[in-house]
Amino acid sequence: MSRDNERFAHAGDYVLGLLDDDARAEAERDMERDPEFAETVRRLAERMSSLDHTAKPAEVPAGMWDEILGKIATLPQDHGTSPPAQSAANQNSATHTPPWRKLALAASLAAAFGLGYAGGFVMKTVPEPVVLVVLQTPDNTTGAVFEAFADNSVKIIPLADFEVPQDKIMQVWTLYDASVGPVSLGTLSSAEVTTLKGQKLPVPAADQLYEITLEPRPGSPTGKPTGPILVKGFAKRPAG
Repeated sequence: MSRDNERFAHAGDYVLGLLDDDARAEAERDMERDPEFAETVRRLAERMSSLDHTAKPAEVPAGMWDEILGKIATLPQDHGTSPPAQSAANQNSATHTPPWRKLALAASLAAAFGLGYAGGFVMKTVPEPVVLVVLQTPDNTTGAVFEAFADNSVKIIPLADFEVPQDKIMQVWTLYDASVGPVSLGTLSSAEVTTLKGQKLPVPAADQLYEITLEPRPGSPTGKPTGPILVKGFAKRPAG
């Protein structure tokens, strides 16, 4: 794997909260000494903020906000910047955390809520994905993130602006068995946050391949990928 590929994959793992405590601490040290890695995390965290706009309103358990503020307060302070103005509700928790770290933490917490956990609180109203997938483009940039569920539905969060000609469509595939070959999970007309229902397949597994290809409308004429691969990646179990 190239250095750039490793950087994007590592940034995706950090933003999605897939790292354990030691690996997360090491990633934060990398951000301090590697400006390119820090910028990758910042850009990915900003794109992941789209999760906030897709979440359905739900009752927040008592104490959760204090738990989140407590996590933010434990981050190392950056004394080289001035703290932003704080609202009366949270001014006592102001820190001097670098912007990239706040964005990454917020995205990680958003992902944690989607997974059904945050600071020990269980969000029973949100189903938990079986695997997460960070998909990369041929030039080794992070192009999309998938959440795959036990019912074979897949939530797709595009992180790149894919150009799709009018006579083409994006088609999502998974490879759960080499003897079966790639299986279509559905199609996308544009790069928007989307949930595909999929079809009845074995429960998604770690290291399972997922990809998006560009196909003729209304979809592959052969039932298998025929067009160029836009993004691909391998599934990982959520941490925790």
